[in-house]
Amino acid sequence: MAFADTLEFLVLAALWAFTIWRFATPQPPRGRAVRLVALLAALSFTFNRREISFATDRLLHVADASVPLKNLATVAASAAMLRLTGLMDGPVARRPRLRRWAYALLAAAGVAMAVLFVLVPRDPARGDFVAERAGTPAVTAYGVLTQFGLFVGLACCLTLFHPAAGRAGRGTLRAGLRLLTAGALVGLLFILNRVAFQVSNALGSDALNGPGAENVSRSLLAAMLLLFAAGAALPALGGLRRWAAHYAALQRLRPLWVSLVSSVPHVVLGDPPGRLADLFTVRGVDLRLYRRIIEIRDAQWELGLAGHTAAPASGDGAADTSLVEQARALLGAGSVVATPVPAPVDRQPGHNDPPDAPRMVNLS
Repeated sequence: MAFADTLEFLVLAALWAFTIWRFATPQPPRGRAVRLVALLAALSFTFNRREISFATDRLLHVADASVPLKNLATVAASAAMLRLTGLMDGPVARRPRLRRWAYALLAAAGVAMAVLFVLVPRDPARGDFVAERAGTPAVTAYGVLTQFGLFVGLACCLTLFHPAAGRAGRGTLRAGLRLLTAGALVGLLFILNRVAFQVSNALGSDALNGPGAENVSRSLLAAMLLLFAAGAALPALGGLRRWAAHYAALQRLRPLWVSLVSSVPHVVLGDPPGRLADLFTVRGVDLRLYRRIIEIRDAQWELGLAGHTAAPASGDGAADTSLVEQARALLGAGSVVATPVPAPVDRQPGHNDPPDAPRMVNLS
């Protein structure tokens, strides 16, 4: 298998995995714009595969039907990217008139490509008409319009991601934004390559018609989309790491939580989860950890006010002390605003009594 084919299959897997993940999780308006861009880019690149392109043409009984499908999906992805820039703070968001002009130009490009597709002669027994009739005026115009549609989306990427990468702190977010910026730059190289291909053929040269030049073009397109997929997915790894840390904290707190709420079961918010449900329920981990911290604190306060000590019922004192210390450390890193209950004036507060001032914790 050629390098370009391997890279294309890798990109297809990455794009569809990212797209499915985006559609499987709730998204805010910005996230919905991102997943629309991802879906349209994945569809465009899928139709770009020769096997899928040929199967689509045979299924629809229209010669080269996959060509306008992938190119119109690219134009739609650029429009969705333009929509995303309007939702994010930046120079494009502050220029609604510029966005309206860009939408109008993308719509005009889409209509013009559809008209040119009907006018250009096509042969179902050969390659797509963009390659087989390269250099003719209609196909040259079609190719330029296609690259213009992609250029608008890439320009939005550079306008949005490059400044954001400079403002972001160190971590996966900055790395992801830099990968997205690099993807946009590689995409500009791909546009130059495809425009050069059409212009050179229009001038009567076939220097860019060989298999080597074709592999370079395919590799540039695949590298651009791979950088986009990796850059968009990389910040999610930070969220995955936080989820794993919160899930582990939830399980480490369970023995202490069980011991405490067995004495004061009324502090449990809702039905107490069973052991298997606690282990295998992967959704809502942040909320469950938040509730567990509150329930432990409430139980500690009640037992402290009653003069009891909140210690697990198991026998190993050293392990219990370690667990309590872990719980205190986790509670000290949470996001709860505690309203303290004052201890009676006729006794000294126990070690489980609430502090004199509210404690702020951060679960992010």
